[in-house]
Amino acid sequence: MTAELVIRGGTVVSSSGRESCDLLVTGGRVAGRTASGTGEGDEIVDADGLMVLPGGVDPHVHMMDPGLTEREDFPTGTAAAAVGGVTTIVEHHRSIPFVLDAQILRDKAAYLSDRSLIDFALFGGGHPDNIDELQPMWHAGAACFKVFTCNLHGVPAVLPGKMLKLFRTVASFDGLVLVHAEDEFIAAENEEDLRLAGRKDPRVVPEWRSKEAEQVAVNTVALIARISGCRTIIAHASHPEICALAGRERAVGARLQVESCPHYFHLTEDEIDSWGAYHKFTPPARKAADRDQMWTELEEGRVDMICADHAPSTRAQKDAGKDDIWEAPFGVPGVETGLEMMLTGVAGGKLSLERLVSARSESPARAYGLWPAKGNLDAGADADFVLVDPSAERVITDADVVAKVGWTPFAGRRVTGRPLRTYVRGKLVADQGKPMIDAGWGHFLPGPGFREESE
Repeated sequence: MTAELVIRGGTVVSSSGRESCDLLVTGGRVAGRTASGTGEGDEIVDADGLMVLPGGVDPHVHMMDPGLTEREDFPTGTAAAAVGGVTTIVEHHRSIPFVLDAQILRDKAAYLSDRSLIDFALFGGGHPDNIDELQPMWHAGAACFKVFTCNLHGVPAVLPGKMLKLFRTVASFDGLVLVHAEDEFIAAENEEDLRLAGRKDPRVVPEWRSKEAEQVAVNTVALIARISGCRTIIAHASHPEICALAGRERAVGARLQVESCPHYFHLTEDEIDSWGAYHKFTPPARKAADRDQMWTELEEGRVDMICADHAPSTRAQKDAGKDDIWEAPFGVPGVETGLEMMLTGVAGGKLSLERLVSARSESPARAYGLWPAKGNLDAGADADFVLVDPSAERVITDADVVAKVGWTPFAGRRVTGRPLRTYVRGKLVADQGKPMIDAGWGHFLPGPGFREESE
């Protein structure tokens, strides 16, 4: 068989192992594999010494488009994702207007139809006052619903009474929720105390958005997930106790998964003293011991997926918090650096490459209804993959950042393992840290509810 594209001599990695082979691509899909050096095709790419990973599936990005596009937009944000080895994203609902009904979802998908380099799906919002809109959004193609347990980013808290109703509604059509879990009342009490004390220093952030606030919220969410039967993901778990709380309810039947982010595996709360607002995100980084233990939580399967929580702010917005940390917005960019940061853990013996593939590609693809087209390199899957040099080293710099804001919280860090080339449906979209195509190649991927309605 002659393929359109042959990736010759690389090592294809999945969650179950590695295979040295030629990867064959035809018609934008994986056509099969053959022994190294034997594949024939119109185009042959030498991958000797490289790892061939399924493209990253990142369901935690905020591209701000349409809306706050001074911070990010789809053309720049998906270019950054492609450079970082991400081939599919699931964009969150806090564009303008917030995605709170089926028509807004359809309008957003249409608006973005020519603005993405990579494939994308869309969130709807799960707010206290739009529960009746959730099933129509699911049938319109939403992949998931974002829920907050606290008032944050202009989104109202879903407190336990409404949460139970919302979760039962979503469970009725076997939908999915992703929950930002920080307790509204503990965070508000902490904020009141800190403001009364006149505190404006960066250490406000970990004291305000405390471990206890996250734990209490996760405890409630996990229990309601089990009671309701709703498929639920805990967003951006920042420390190991979150994994333990989720595990307790999973053990007795909750359909519950845990997401975390590279910054919880590399940054610590002490660094906010020097980085200030540029390390202001929530939940915040925790102590070094928490950071170190998160690698074990991931390797042993108590963290299911690794996502960026790509939420950029401009330098001007961050600098507003220089003398008063309250004035700076939350959030950091991360969609283009996430793979390198986690590959550095692989190089350091903290994580197996197979577990990284599971957490970055397979698990999110399955959870968000994108499997088997996404998240794997079996025959018939979309030819979404990234060629990785596992031994390449570099120092991350702001100058190399593709995301619109032009900075990264990982600047100055030496990383080992680098995505070299990224392909989406067989097309080269990024090479050596540079996007290779213009926006428009990426397709909208309606969620499973939309496909069910179409059948």
